[in-house]
Amino acid sequence: MRWITARWPVLATIIAAFVVIGLIYITAEGRPELTFIEGKVRDGLAPIYGAVSGVTGFFRHWAGVIRNYSRLQQENTELLEEIDRMKRKLAALEQLEEENARLREDLGFYRTSPVPPVAAEIIARSPSNWFDKIVINRGTDHGLEPGDAVVTPAGVVGRIYTAAERTAEVMLIADDRSAFGAAVLRSGAPVLVEGTGQGSSLRLKPLIKEVDIEIGDEIVTSSMSGVFPDGLPVGKVVDIDRGEYGLLLTAEVSPHVDLARVQRVFVLK
Repeated sequence: MRWITARWPVLATIIAAFVVIGLIYITAEGRPELTFIEGKVRDGLAPIYGAVSGVTGFFRHWAGVIRNYSRLQQENTELLEEIDRMKRKLAALEQLEEENARLREDLGFYRTSPVPPVAAEIIARSPSNWFDKIVINRGTDHGLEPGDAVVTPAGVVGRIYTAAERTAEVMLIADDRSAFGAAVLRSGAPVLVEGTGQGSSLRLKPLIKEVDIEIGDEIVTSSMSGVFPDGLPVGKVVDIDRGEYGLLLTAEVSPHVDLARVQRVFVLK
């Protein structure tokens, strides 16, 4: 109340000015000319007109800015949601394309095999070591038995270790108890391939005194050991350890099959 009382003259002047302006517009409506008093009042109130017009324009401008900001913010939210939906669709499409490519590869392998292999899916892995053993959803009811080779179109996976009626346990080639005969594809030199317990690495040992082997050589299975048939891809030589006299001691082989990600396999009969 004290604030209003102290500023009452100013407030009264402003109110009176607006009342006068309103009366001028009301009484002047429909007449082409203003009276002398109306003209003088309008001229005298011209600065107020400008101030009111400026304030009105200011608030109108910022009201428009706020409306535009809200609209742009909504559009931005909708665009971000659309981008997120498109990313999910793209990821799903890429996954379908990868799955389609794997299925085509599997079908080609099945059709070109001399004896139709048994297709199986991995349903479990060794809890102690991911690269020791896997369990597949095929067993003796499907003709499987211990010792059968387990492969993919990319190469060797392992061999049947134990078999039940509808499932079988497969020892992977990376299992540190796995060992099988193989050969250097380029030179035909016989070698022994052992598991290391690591899915990305196999150990190669020579079976003869001098082995013609180089980094990049392909290693394939050999039927001489009675574990796998001849010629199945195993992996590629990535490192060689030679002794004091340049003779091969061991070599590291990177398997062609990604044992951590393989989902479907074929069992050779």
